[in-house]
Amino acid sequence: MSTYHAYGLFYLLEARSIPINLLDVAASAQIKDLSAQVTVKQRYQLAKTSTLNHPVEASYTFPIPARAAVSSFVLIKQDGTRVVGLVQEKEEAKNTYDKAKSEGKLASLMVQDTPDVFTVSVGNILAGEIVTVELMYSTELTEDEETDSIRFHLPAHVGARYGASPVSAPAASSVSTDSSFFNFTASIESHSPIAKIGSPSHTVSTELGPDPSLPNAASLPFSNYARVSFSAPKDLSADMILSIKSSGLDSPRCIAEVHPSDDRKTFALALTMVPRFKLPDIPGQEFIFLVDRSGSMSGLRITTAKKALIVMLRSLPALGTDFNVFSFGDSCSALWKSGSRPYNQATLDEATSHVDSMEANFGGTEVRAALEAVFAVRKTDKPTSLFVLTDGDAWDLENVLSSVKSAVAASSSTTGAYLRIYTLGIGEASSTAMVEGIARVGNGASSFVSDGESFTGKTTRLLKAARAPLISNVQLEWPEKGQTQVLDEKDADDGFEILSDVDSEETVAQKDGAAPISLFDKDVDPLESVATTPLPKTFVTLSPPPAIQMSPHVIRGISPANRLYIYTIVSSSASSIPKFVTLSGELPSGDKVTLDVPVTLGHLHGSTSIHTLAARKLIQDWEDGQHDAELTKTGLDDYALKETVKAEIVRLGKTYSIASTHTSFVAVDESEAEGARLQKLGRRIRQEDDDSDGSMAYSAPRPMSTASLCKAKSAKSANISNFSMRSGGATHQQLRSAPAAYASSPPPPISARAAASSSPGIVCRSKNFCFARSPHSSFPASSAGVDITPLPLPPFDSKLPSSDRLDRLARLQSFDGSFATSVVELIGGDLTKICEKLCVQLEIGEKEKIAATILAMRYLKREMKDDTEAWEGIWEKAKAYVVGVVGGEEEFEKANAEVDEACA
Repeated sequence: MSTYHAYGLFYLLEARSIPINLLDVAASAQIKDLSAQVTVKQRYQLAKTSTLNHPVEASYTFPIPARAAVSSFVLIKQDGTRVVGLVQEKEEAKNTYDKAKSEGKLASLMVQDTPDVFTVSVGNILAGEIVTVELMYSTELTEDEETDSIRFHLPAHVGARYGASPVSAPAASSVSTDSSFFNFTASIESHSPIAKIGSPSHTVSTELGPDPSLPNAASLPFSNYARVSFSAPKDLSADMILSIKSSGLDSPRCIAEVHPSDDRKTFALALTMVPRFKLPDIPGQEFIFLVDRSGSMSGLRITTAKKALIVMLRSLPALGTDFNVFSFGDSCSALWKSGSRPYNQATLDEATSHVDSMEANFGGTEVRAALEAVFAVRKTDKPTSLFVLTDGDAWDLENVLSSVKSAVAASSSTTGAYLRIYTLGIGEASSTAMVEGIARVGNGASSFVSDGESFTGKTTRLLKAARAPLISNVQLEWPEKGQTQVLDEKDADDGFEILSDVDSEETVAQKDGAAPISLFDKDVDPLESVATTPLPKTFVTLSPPPAIQMSPHVIRGISPANRLYIYTIVSSSASSIPKFVTLSGELPSGDKVTLDVPVTLGHLHGSTSIHTLAARKLIQDWEDGQHDAELTKTGLDDYALKETVKAEIVRLGKTYSIASTHTSFVAVDESEAEGARLQKLGRRIRQEDDDSDGSMAYSAPRPMSTASLCKAKSAKSANISNFSMRSGGATHQQLRSAPAAYASSPPPPISARAAASSSPGIVCRSKNFCFARSPHSSFPASSAGVDITPLPLPPFDSKLPSSDRLDRLARLQSFDGSFATSVVELIGGDLTKICEKLCVQLEIGEKEKIAATILAMRYLKREMKDDTEAWEGIWEKAKAYVVGVVGGEEEFEKANAEVDEACA
């Protein structure tokens, strides 16, 4: 089977994918505190060939994080003319593009396939023509290793070329004579002085201070600004990563942005914080771990996931806890089929043995069926926290999210038995739309890890959030005007009015005056088709947008150690920029919590990133159905409700120039008359024909349009094999990940879900992509009755990676938090000497356990201090055990001092 990466801009010729040369790439980023506005320019040239005598339509897919928003799309002609894309309703944009293409005009269309995948098509490219595609998107930044640092990530598929060329297609070659192929610049503005800027991936040039081109550069705080640049003469073979450390990045802050357009009288606010509060754990809770064991999880991913599970299992509360472990792929199985069991030493040992036996052998990724299997057996007499660890994508994201919403809604009707879902996306191929979407509608939190990165710290953070009680009735206000941005449902008045294009009274009058229909009309041909009258189209008239629009529409899921984002778009006629905003909420006990957050005005000139992100989040709320309850109260039926939601999304998309589920970008070059480009190509062909003395024949078949791809695949099975990647076939992500791809050094295989299958079947995930799936007939059964004898521990070496050392230590912790005395074999220590120093009155066996536990805690703090977040849960549990045994905090501190003295 011939395989290749269908990356970059390409056109189809006789069902073959022909790449177009990528000349160079320029990427720039405006980083404002915790968000970034990114512009990517890619210059392509369609090579002149003796067989290409027609304009071609080329396309590529462009994955971005689901949290990002594409807000600008420009097609730049060879002479520098910018053809700016306009946002239209999705169907309207497609019709505009098709019409321009049929008229021979240069045109381009960008469509959102899923929240994290976009397809760009460029029609009527001439041989030898250079075309530049410019995209701009805004995105939130993720946290880095430290809580006061953030990470900017530019995927390598933006900067690299289309990848390994297909066997049947010529290899692309750059015709650029420039010294640099990839150029990157970043302008950084931080709320606090910047402490450090680094790049673990590339050697970058850094210059502190604001951009001199800013109108007020001289008055801006020098240490809060920086500029970064990087250039390379070849492909960007590794992801571009910037790590920015600034004091208090995890502190509450609210950045205001005034829209630069004179006709848009709005300002936007972006409030973010990493909540820090310590409340008593929920007294009794069920914890369920749902682990992806599909083929793509093999190797390092499943190994690292198992280490994270070992630590998480030992971080569970010792009292009032029930738990279970589920595995999923093509099928789903549970450690205990009958449901969760109480947390004790016996069940912990059995779960540990089960985790150790895990392999990535469950085939594909059927996440919806797995979630529903968990929902069916979860306990309904106590809260449930579900943790999903996956590297895959949802086959039917809309139905996955619908299942989650239904389960969460059903749980909220049972007092004190609510459901929260936390997700961890593993590797670069994991779907941000699915991972973030499940957590968002599941009232939980999400996080992502790259290949090779330890899961433990981020899973511990999610576990900490799950153990905290739910904060409800959260509101955001600014006291100056006394305006609350969260409307009570009883006060919500969306002002929707549904109109039909048929006036009902007039129609009735016409019917009353109409002549009766004859049963035998001589003028009627009985064999003539009767046109079917379409259903009356429903039009939606929307009231003007509210003066204050906020996302999330209802704030949920405030939890410690997990970043919170709140966005608002405010009409400046309704309110001036406040000096501070107030975040408030209510604990289960009825106690109130409040926090005042000062507002700072951003100064990056011309930036609209906060407006763009706010509009994207507002659209996301409409897509998630957060407004459905309010709309239903207006008496709308399902169809009218759907049309109203669509109308709101279209309005936001057009207002803020955002591609969405119902809006697309379309760019049409109107500078050339209809057919002019075809005439230009004809003149070029005749000229080249004359230059070749008539010896060259142009008889190549007409290139296929991108829309013909699926037809070609279904017509010839051999053509499908050309699109599979690496052994075992490719996933949806591999086939779509692409403005350009990895070049000479591609990353390790990300998704080969059916690698073990000798006879894969072809399964279409969408109209453009196929992948191989292994038809597994059986899967590992429940581990009931499994041998729970602990596996032999490898030699402990202080030079081992911290995740390996933590794994060894965690295995020696019991469910009650204590450590086995054998821990001294790993970390050293003289238990006899320590016990002699301990003054606490205990039996010798208990005293040795206390000594071993304090030694383990001491090791974690001293030898693994850079990984505090990863071991914090098991450390706190160990402390709780010691405090409970020795009789209080004071005795605990005394025992610690005695151990220190013995070890001196």
